[in-house]
Amino acid sequence: MILVCKDFSYDDNSLLKQNLSSVNFDDDTSLPSSIKREMEVSELNPFRNETTGFGMKYTETLTFEIHITKNYEINTSQEELEFTPEEYEIIVSWLSSSNKNSWITVTTQGNETVKLKGYFSSITPYENWGICYGLRCEFKCNSPFSFVEKTDQQIITRSKNFMLENTSSEKYGYVYPVINIHPAATEQIYFHNLSDSKILETGNVSLQSSNKLTLELLKTKIENYAKNNRCSLDYVYGKDKQVMSICNDTAILFYLTDAFGVKNKYGAYYIENGQYYIFQGGFFYCKVQRDLDLKLDCGNLSLYDELNRPVVFERVGIEHEDNIYWIRLLHGHNTFRVYGNITLDITYLEPRKGALI
Repeated sequence: MILVCKDFSYDDNSLLKQNLSSVNFDDDTSLPSSIKREMEVSELNPFRNETTGFGMKYTETLTFEIHITKNYEINTSQEELEFTPEEYEIIVSWLSSSNKNSWITVTTQGNETVKLKGYFSSITPYENWGICYGLRCEFKCNSPFSFVEKTDQQIITRSKNFMLENTSSEKYGYVYPVINIHPAATEQIYFHNLSDSKILETGNVSLQSSNKLTLELLKTKIENYAKNNRCSLDYVYGKDKQVMSICNDTAILFYLTDAFGVKNKYGAYYIENGQYYIFQGGFFYCKVQRDLDLKLDCGNLSLYDELNRPVVFERVGIEHEDNIYWIRLLHGHNTFRVYGNITLDITYLEPRKGALI
């Protein structure tokens, strides 16, 4: 399979920057997109004439060739299209210096941008009568498919609802974003993915003269819910041994244990119009400091500061590790409610199993 594209960037350089072009030296017109997979199954035996499936795995990663020559619109004569040994060495050095799986960003003939991760496994000259006119390069990906990168920016003042869409080829999987948080104030913030959360109860509380008094009414709602569902209630306590509230006394975390002894984590909060939510899952919070950026890498379960150094959870006010919900996007639309005064730069990669690059 041979990839012919308008441009690709790799290891901080690109074809167009070097006046190079992607071509096809052969008659192979197959598209570099192929999916092969198989199911892990049990063995048959005299008492079982059907196999049991234990999940699907991909059996091959994507591999394709890229043929490179000089830009024939700039280099019009045969002599200009020839590669000198020095020119050939520069390109080989560019493509073969990386010793790890690295991203290659391809601009397709249809002006779409796709990303693949891998390495150049072979680079050979394309020559005729001892003269080099190009390079044949094989790229081996570390996955069976390509990716499309999506970006979004949200400016939050106090609170905001917004939506992110996951249109990846993995209908039953998740996409994990990287969120760069730019705080405008020193405060606690939260993210609630309502699409990845179980809303147990919603209603209204009467807003009081202070958030702390309104929170007491919310606690009454929580206690009534626990009683009506025959659950025992345990609030989350901070290091000061007090019931821990977050985000300026607008939210609270707690545990419920049902009649069968199953204990789960829950949360509740109210918003500006007095509407409250009691929910399970889909909730992340932390403390931020004004003008000190944070990067939330949900796929790698990590927090970093603006110098890309790992951040200890306690430094951002996360006192219990089971409080952490690593934000993920279900397939389709995901509705978020975010509290705080922050700007969010969100990026995520969607797998494209059928992308014809």
